[in-house]
Amino acid sequence: MSIVNALAGIAVKDIDAAVLWYERILGPASRPMDEVAEWQLPHGGCVQVFEDGIRAGYSSMTLVVEDLDREIAGLESKGIRIGEKSRSDLVDVAIVQDQDGNQVVFAHAKSDALLS
Repeated sequence: MSIVNALAGIAVKDIDAAVLWYERILGPASRPMDEVAEWQLPHGGCVQVFEDGIRAGYSSMTLVVEDLDREIAGLESKGIRIGEKSRSDLVDVAIVQDQDGNQVVFAHAKSDALLS
């Protein structure tokens, strides 16, 4: 993945099922606790998926990527369905949902001002 940065926490109902899904996007997880999985991103930031059945399905995170078309192709090759896509002069996005309905947005910024 060509993710630039993110700081996010995603609530899920079943941590083990969620880890399998998120590892298809982010690679192998570390498991600092039984109810938490974590991914450190190459340019800083961290994604945590944690078990919380009450808040599951209400989370959203945006992953900034260098090449959105390449990421979309990679996701589709792993059987991950792309939902909404949009393109503008400033940013292109593609949205997927995990098994609980949490939103994962892949975004490619066309302006350096959006990355700072």
